[in-house]
Amino acid sequence: MLSFKQLGETEKDFKVDEKKFRVAPSNELLLETVKNLELKNHRVTVVEDEAAALQLLIDEIPKDSEVMAASSCTLDEIGFKKYYFSDDCKWKNVHKKILAKPAAEQGVARKVALASDYFLSSVCAITKSGNIYVADASGTRVGGFTASTNMVIVTGFNKIVETDELALQRTEQFCLPCESVRARYAYGNKGSVIQNLLSCKFGATMYNKYHIILVKKLLGY
Repeated sequence: MLSFKQLGETEKDFKVDEKKFRVAPSNELLLETVKNLELKNHRVTVVEDEAAALQLLIDEIPKDSEVMAASSCTLDEIGFKKYYFSDDCKWKNVHKKILAKPAAEQGVARKVALASDYFLSSVCAITKSGNIYVADASGTRVGGFTASTNMVIVTGFNKIVETDELALQRTEQFCLPCESVRARYAYGNKGSVIQNLLSCKFGATMYNKYHIILVKKLLGY
């Protein structure tokens, strides 16, 4: 998957507001966001870098768990994909099983995969009040947030914003243009669209379904 830096190298006229939507939050904003996420029944772990994020996933997700992940620049950057498809991976790689099926059967298999033991993804934005925003064009990301048994979000702290209004702006004015460059490069289409938009305003009431791993780095789109 293209990194953020590679987007501009791929399309020379690519332009988004980095100073507004790809910056480190203040320590005060970070701490307030973590506090409010926890008040909304989410589990939150703050880590210093990509290596720590990957190691946390390896340590936390039990051996032989069924694991599915949405495509994610952030997950690629922490080394998840390399580990996930390696012989060292201790989990059941649901994605690999899907790819092994005939093309005609993969659509149904992807729907089933949304309800895996663990579903991993990044997000578009997290607000100071603890609201989580995620979008996609096909349902294969957003669906995992509602269907999976355990939802693990890995995100750089650059996705933290002050308000819900800014979260929507970041999704539409930053994430969508970035994803459109990636889609044109990967699929040769006209770009991406926001077909599905999820705003998660509270966690599961019976248990901590959502584990949010906040990496203190500028990651992903």
